[in-house]
Amino acid sequence: MKKVLSVMAVSAFVLTAGAAFAGGPGKQGVDTTVLPAGCPEECQQQIDELQGSQAQQDERLAAHAQEIEALKQREDVYNPWYVRGAFKLGWGSQKDYLSRDMDNELGYGGQAAVGKLFNSDFGDFRLELEYAYQKADLDDMDGDVSLQTFMVNGYYDLPITEMFGIYFTVGAGYGDYNLNAGIVETPNGFVNYVNHNNGVFAYKGGAGVTLNFTDQLAMDLGYEYLGTSDAEINNAEFTSIRNHNIVTSLRFMF
Repeated sequence: MKKVLSVMAVSAFVLTAGAAFAGGPGKQGVDTTVLPAGCPEECQQQIDELQGSQAQQDERLAAHAQEIEALKQREDVYNPWYVRGAFKLGWGSQKDYLSRDMDNELGYGGQAAVGKLFNSDFGDFRLELEYAYQKADLDDMDGDVSLQTFMVNGYYDLPITEMFGIYFTVGAGYGDYNLNAGIVETPNGFVNYVNHNNGVFAYKGGAGVTLNFTDQLAMDLGYEYLGTSDAEINNAEFTSIRNHNIVTSLRFMF
């Protein structure tokens, strides 16, 4: 009988210990998230700091997610092609075949262009084909001068904010220079009337600011220096042909 009781006692002990090690009733009710009694204040402070750091990381992740979504939306509305129309006011000068200065009064003109935008990590580049025309009366002389050009232009756009930026431009192409004026040749006042045109090489450079109203509409306002090679009119050479223009453009992207 004693042997039987001993065997039963040993069996009960083994079963109880096995249940405890297996996660049975001996481990039920234990909450590892609850601090044990007597946890020092420093321990609680560290936990609070960890929770605060986690909250900050969650906020940063949310902000990054918004930025990524904004970039995706920008890609969705990306419009690489555009057309541009411009109005310009300009003043210029040239020298006649006797190297006398012939200044122009304030003139006017316009531009029409079609181009394409190329995005990069360092700003945007634009390449366009442009037709332009401008005309001005001669100062202190009866007559006028006009210039029409067909040019290839390059632009570098540097954004400052989402709405505002600056740009730099250079261009080159063909120009048709026309002079319609009376030229004084002798001290006696003999006048030779010139009305002729000549094909010239045209070039320009400039800079300005850009305002982006929407993803499809932008305005450029800037300065442009426009010059040409020497022109030969009525077998006489006219040199130092240069113009200073203020140009206002509207661009429509599509």
